[in-house]
Amino acid sequence: MNRDKLADASSDVSKLDAWSDISEIPECVPWYTAQGNQVLRSGDLGAILRYYRTFYQLSQEQLSERINVDRSYISYMERKKRRVESIRDRITLADQLNIPYAALGVGGVGQQDHMEMIANGESVVRLSRIAREEGRAADALRELDRLVRALAARAQREKAMRGEMVLLAAARAEAGVALGDLLPEAHLSAAAQWTGSGARIISYLEGEQRLSAHALSMHGNELRKAGDLGQAMETLQRAIEISPDLGGRSTASLLLARAASESGNVAMLDQCVGECWNALEQDPSISNFFINPFSLREVELRGFLLTGRRREAERVASRATATTGAPSPTWEVMERVTMAQFFLATGETDAAAEALRDAILDAQTLRLPHQVERAVRLAESAHLDDLVQIGKQAVMAIPSPFGAEDTETTAR
Repeated sequence: MNRDKLADASSDVSKLDAWSDISEIPECVPWYTAQGNQVLRSGDLGAILRYYRTFYQLSQEQLSERINVDRSYISYMERKKRRVESIRDRITLADQLNIPYAALGVGGVGQQDHMEMIANGESVVRLSRIAREEGRAADALRELDRLVRALAARAQREKAMRGEMVLLAAARAEAGVALGDLLPEAHLSAAAQWTGSGARIISYLEGEQRLSAHALSMHGNELRKAGDLGQAMETLQRAIEISPDLGGRSTASLLLARAASESGNVAMLDQCVGECWNALEQDPSISNFFINPFSLREVELRGFLLTGRRREAERVASRATATTGAPSPTWEVMERVTMAQFFLATGETDAAAEALRDAILDAQTLRLPHQVERAVRLAESAHLDDLVQIGKQAVMAIPSPFGAEDTETTAR
């Protein structure tokens, strides 16, 4: 790896305190359903009121009491015999019923800036994913910061429309994956909280099967990294079940293979790896950050090592990778640690030490404490004390995405 090209990844970043805590988002909101979204977009106040009453099972009288008007006022509006002309009255009604202002034709202060941010939201999420896959997870969080804050604030006031909630779900899931790269093992549960939030939000939005499967895949992987293997495997199996395309199912299968190997489930590991290789052969266009020959080789090799199958591991390790280079610097670091694990299993201590040293240096540059901690455990098992110290110092030198107040971590 050319470390000069990675120098910018280790540059100092400002505190990202927003990522140390995650706000709860109301789930039971009428405008998040497909029908509610359609009604809201119609701008028909009568239809909006009727759907609101249906969703919450309110009579006209109960709704009139909720917003402090006469029942006949509700009836007139639902039958379009009365209009709300005053902007002030529209704002009042929107606030009382938690209706997004835009649905009633009201453009609040900063509305234009907000709409522009939403219009660019998909690009923000896409760019953050690209940054993370290029080994720049801290940059990915910076990309997401303003978007996640603004969307969450609207959602907490129940002022978000369905499209904004879909975007918030995608952004939170992506933030969780980036945190999963940046956090040491002691704090990986925080990453799982973010991916879990994205998965929960999308679960109560109808008709978003592809995004839901992706969010579950990312959440399952973060649960695995946080040590909750049972829940991780259940989540990843659910992602496979609901994914509408081969690429999505293959991504979830590869991550399930990783969890299966850590749990010692040989049959599931072999099944998932086989399905991934078959999928790539069937349709090479599904190749992505997770599904590609390099990543599959690394997952297979680590899986064989973890399940005590040295002969199979030797076969995989001998497989050339020159024509299938690492899809990202992150995968290259992971593969280097795994190769060190293989060298130790075959008694090649010098080769293992060299691989571990390179992996630790590159992982520190890329701000990947979890990979440094993997390397330290291997160094400890081989009594490579100098590498143990180098690794522990590297973990301490990696800035926390939560800021300087983050506590000291111990490689384990």
